[in-house]
Amino acid sequence: MTRKPDGTWDKSRLPSRHVTEGPARAPHRSYYYAMGLGTREIAQPFVGVASCWNEAAPCNTALMRQAHAVSEGVKKAGATPREFCTITVTDGIAMGHEGMRSSLVSRDLIADSVELTMRGHGYDALVGIAGCDKSLPGMMMAMLRLNVPSVFLYGGSILPGSWQGRDVTVVDVFEAVGQHSAGKMSLEDLCSLEQHACPSDGACGGQFTANTMACVSEAIGLALPLSAALPAPYLSRDAYAVASGEAVVRLIETQLRPRDFITRKSFENAAAVVAATGGSTNAALHLPAMAHECGIAFTLRDFAEIAQRTPHIADLKPGGRFVAKDMGEAGGMPMLLKTLLEGGYIHGDCMTVTGKTIAENVKDVVWRDDQEVIRPVSNPLSPTGGVVGLWGSLAPDGAIVKVAGMTSHRSHRGPARVFDGEQACFEAVERGDYKDGDVLVIR
Repeated sequence: MTRKPDGTWDKSRLPSRHVTEGPARAPHRSYYYAMGLGTREIAQPFVGVASCWNEAAPCNTALMRQAHAVSEGVKKAGATPREFCTITVTDGIAMGHEGMRSSLVSRDLIADSVELTMRGHGYDALVGIAGCDKSLPGMMMAMLRLNVPSVFLYGGSILPGSWQGRDVTVVDVFEAVGQHSAGKMSLEDLCSLEQHACPSDGACGGQFTANTMACVSEAIGLALPLSAALPAPYLSRDAYAVASGEAVVRLIETQLRPRDFITRKSFENAAAVVAATGGSTNAALHLPAMAHECGIAFTLRDFAEIAQRTPHIADLKPGGRFVAKDMGEAGGMPMLLKTLLEGGYIHGDCMTVTGKTIAENVKDVVWRDDQEVIRPVSNPLSPTGGVVGLWGSLAPDGAIVKVAGMTSHRSHRGPARVFDGEQACFEAVERGDYKDGDVLVIR
């Protein structure tokens, strides 16, 4: 234990000893005094509070507020928070042009930048807050790589918009662009829709990459139960931020680190949750990358095999009816995990940041008949997961395809139209320069 009976800390084995302890570190301590810390705060463990806050997209704009709340939790638990930010590249802004080439690379840069900040300043633990696409796996990769006590916190989803009497999301805007190009929607309606589709802070509300990887964070054990449920604008989210700060200090005390409890079975749980929610195909890229940080072999084929044997039970957009807010109100990840656990589709003995197993975390969760978002495993949307793996001459190393919501047309033969970038493909679609049955391929 690193905490003494009198409540003070033994930092002899903590990284921050290199920047706070002994006469030789007087210059280092002078910097901390300059920032308003006192001797007590300097003698406590240092917790890095990393957020992907920026003004690139609404996915990230609520993260600074939640980072401050995490810091309050760290302080309440007797440690010293040190906030810092890293980048994101948001697919919603980057897609459709050359900017998309920056997207996947940003995941690894996020992991690298968090690692460098943590190592360079000798921080003892990490709370990572992310809100968009590649930033979630990037932050979790950093936790697994650093292997310091860590807790992940999702920044929350956006609220659905309202337009012409119905709920809408950014996906409706993408579809409206196609309708306008085909002459089926007026420019006035398109402009009106775009102004109403995204009414708040938060990541895209459907089961796209952000919400998928937020579900993964709970399933894999790096996030507190139900912490992914509430939308970003809800100030009640801040209670989970405070609790995450308190939880990471408990992990410092016990020195429970990510690679102590995240095993291959944890990744199998994560893959099952992606399949059960009809999640993003990007998870098939991110889970192997995260596993690699732990020295665990978890491949695309492993992912696909788990998806093949896991029922699709969460009726979420884009293939289904509901958004992330509805999922949270229906019981969130604890309800989904309890359902999959009772059906025998996940491992209940995997440890989590609570210091308890998945099974212990969901022990008191009770099935609710008053919700339609999560189905029982006996009545799934599909007996197999919402994503499938494919192998063949086009993809000898494998490919992943989302089939959630598809009811027909599971095979196709047609001419390939090949483009050298997203922008060229997008322009061809806008011009209507394609025929029914063409397969549009972006190199």
